[in-house]
Amino acid sequence: MSRSGALALLLLAGVSAPVQAQDEPAAVARAVLVADSAGDWMALLRLAHPDALRQFRSLQVLQLRLLGDTAGTPAQAADSSDSTQHREFTQRRLQAQRNILDSVYHVRDVESLARLAPDSVAARWLRATRAKADTVATPVPRARFVGVLRIDDTLAYAVVVRAVPRPAGPVPEPLRDVVQQEERPEVMVLRRIAAGWRSMLDGTSLSDAAVADDPFADD
Repeated sequence: MSRSGALALLLLAGVSAPVQAQDEPAAVARAVLVADSAGDWMALLRLAHPDALRQFRSLQVLQLRLLGDTAGTPAQAADSSDSTQHREFTQRRLQAQRNILDSVYHVRDVESLARLAPDSVAARWLRATRAKADTVATPVPRARFVGVLRIDDTLAYAVVVRAVPRPAGPVPEPLRDVVQQEERPEVMVLRRIAAGWRSMLDGTSLSDAAVADDPFADD
């Protein structure tokens, strides 16, 4: 049977070929890079370590709570213009929180988000950001797998090199003597659980969501 025929059978059976080989950390690291660059968020979640998903949920919950916390700011400023600006700023923060809860996570409030399963929180964020990416012609930075340093039977580090996006147009005069970095090395943490090796998703779309973000907000 040809390679394309075998791949077709795997897909028909509901098995994603890049996610199969999870007995070796190198295979998982390569599969993560393929899934992330292709925007295959379902494969990315299957390759994720449970701790990575729990950390993502905790960070999103924390950021959204802070975004909606206006109790610590003075209710009235001395100057009327400052007071107006303060109210507008508070309204923007609350509206941003509401937009994220509604359009990204589809929950009533932050406490409801905190009760969602970690993989569901990550899936909703990845699905929303992928939907936006499909409408914007943004090239995905190239990623190149270099190798794995295996510490023991439960921990390994994968070295990954990513292309550094270069801004369009000429380099500004003050930066012309600065060496332009074309690639950036990164380390992906891999941990073994009963089901096999899993990635902490360092350097992927999920880890790039360092703060709660509304994928549908105007840039």
